[in-house]
Amino acid sequence: RLMDQLHNFDIPILLDDSQLVAESLGLSKAGEIVVLEPTRSQILYRGGLDIDPVRARPGLSIEAVEGTTVFADVLAKAVAGEAAAIEQTITTEAAGCALQFPARDHHASAAPDYATEVAPILQEKCVSCHIEGGIAPFAMDSHMMVQGWSPMMKEVMMTKRMPPAQVDPNVNYFTNARYMNANELQTLVHWIDAGSPRGVSEVDPLTLIEPPESVWELGEPDYIVEVPAFTVPATGVLDYENVTINLPFEDDVWVKSVQHLPGDRRVLHHLLSYIVPGDYAEEIVEGENDNYREFLEGYAPGKDEAVTYPKNTGIFVPRGSAVQMSLHYTTFGKETTDSTKLGLYFADEKPEFQYSTYSLSHGGRNIEIPPGAVDHQMSASYAFEDEVMLHGLRPHMHYRGKRMRFSVVYPDGSKDQIINVPDYNFAWQPTYRLSEPMLLPAGSRVMIEGAFDNSQYNLGNPDPAAVVRGGAQSWDEMFIGYLSYNKTGN
Repeated sequence: RLMDQLHNFDIPILLDDSQLVAESLGLSKAGEIVVLEPTRSQILYRGGLDIDPVRARPGLSIEAVEGTTVFADVLAKAVAGEAAAIEQTITTEAAGCALQFPARDHHASAAPDYATEVAPILQEKCVSCHIEGGIAPFAMDSHMMVQGWSPMMKEVMMTKRMPPAQVDPNVNYFTNARYMNANELQTLVHWIDAGSPRGVSEVDPLTLIEPPESVWELGEPDYIVEVPAFTVPATGVLDYENVTINLPFEDDVWVKSVQHLPGDRRVLHHLLSYIVPGDYAEEIVEGENDNYREFLEGYAPGKDEAVTYPKNTGIFVPRGSAVQMSLHYTTFGKETTDSTKLGLYFADEKPEFQYSTYSLSHGGRNIEIPPGAVDHQMSASYAFEDEVMLHGLRPHMHYRGKRMRFSVVYPDGSKDQIINVPDYNFAWQPTYRLSEPMLLPAGSRVMIEGAFDNSQYNLGNPDPAAVVRGGAQSWDEMFIGYLSYNKTGN
């Protein structure tokens, strides 16, 4: 990072803290170069830089050196699309000191123990989703189950698809970011490389994990909002479903926690909930006309847990209010009916602050991504008129979303980074909660900067040849940064 700042390198730099990438590529020296053909994962070249020719100068005791172009020739073929012509890895001698791999060498002599080293990591980082009835595709409920899935587990960890929340650990700290440090990654990958051994423990810790007693994580809610049942056909494209449900409360209440309970996760992609006046009928357009309502919460991939608002904050629900929801359903080849529920938990005492969420967005009106664009950049900003305490952030894009960074410019001109999501994942969209909320003085301007990948290299891209514009469907695009905060009153 320091060298990048000093020299402003205009190339991506991979920080391999765990050394797992270096291990997988077989790197052995600090000066070693590897040319990789990504579509086939084929190493085209391994070695050092080419040698410049040297002319003999006997008077200075300088001998002639013949130059080489092996490395340059490989790069030329790769750029020209002729990598397939290189059938075997071309190697040359690399200069540089030998690399040390202490974790690999240690685990090679003593594989990580399943019961005392591996299972605790899985319990802390994975089991909340990988449990019977959870949102993950399989339950980590025994050594046998984990061992069976271990090759895939290594693949998704190495490609950083899991753990799914890939935020930059060097920019602030977030309580729900599911960080996995270098030591934990090394332990899991090296255990898998060793064959996922069971070890000598008589007890399998994963078999002792009990599923939750209730679908409601915080216990029975004070009030449950029943969303009208909606039949999702087997195929087709559905418009957003907008419903308004009047609340029967005879008094004003403050909500401190909420949980959305989807009726069928296979079809409910995401939803947004708002507190609005009773019988409110206007349709919600995400990122455009949703700011003057009071945002309650959302449900999305990675955002399905119960949410408790920060201490001394809550959502005010006046008597005569309603919950308005915007639900996005997707078909999967079989007709089904979704009956989603919303659990509301009331505050015992009136909180000091109203918890609010602002959607920083152009609403898609100025999105136009050219076909094949690898790094189509966008930005937006918003200046807070009041002093606020910033608690949470959520980037939102669709299939072509590539990255998004939030920063703040203070009234005195200084700047801070808030969050960096360098590898945006449409399938995982939580609201990231700051462990230490940030105080933003009145006049602070929050910036969001990001990019889209509309190229063939984005494996989730529905159509690299399309001109992509803003819209509600997943093959359209959005560029929204959600900011959750409370005004301090100062």
